[in-house]
Amino acid sequence: MSRSDPTSAQMSSYSFPDELSAGELVLRAPTDADIDTVAPAFRDPAVGGEAGLPPLDAAELRTMMRQALPAMRVIEDRTDGRILGGTNLHHFDPLRDVVEVGYWLFVDARGRGIATRAVGAMVEHALANGIYRVEAHVRLGNDASERVLERLGFEREGIKRRYLRHGGVRVDATLFARVAGDA
Repeated sequence: MSRSDPTSAQMSSYSFPDELSAGELVLRAPTDADIDTVAPAFRDPAVGGEAGLPPLDAAELRTMMRQALPAMRVIEDRTDGRILGGTNLHHFDPLRDVVEVGYWLFVDARGRGIATRAVGAMVEHALANGIYRVEAHVRLGNDASERVLERLGFEREGIKRRYLRHGGVRVDATLFARVAGDA
């Protein structure tokens, strides 16, 4: 993995691993067998709607994961094999060494530090392997998601007007970022 080098026109070669451990959690590429478990999150407004996921059914999700979401990872509890949510790094800019992190949890997995551990593992991997800046966009009013990022050393940088979709409308989002060398 390497950082970009504008003087030699070299782009970053960062890529996220197929599997990453975070204590009792494993972040791994989803299998076809996971689709029926994950698909309901895309249609649940309390899960997918909050995370900005498109309202896909299982068949649509299978197609999208192959074509548009190859970097999606499921968050699995190693102790019982349950899928607790999902996460991904997206909008990778290989010229600037920047990537955006996204994450969601099923409602019954919330409030236990799972998002903090999973997102923390992803961010640490990215920063240790050539990424200079990790960004996240959070809908205004999503206090739980903001707390995850704050615990991980992200800083608020401003508001992006009508940047996210939520409940069928465009809503404002807070831009959070963590750069190499931050806490």
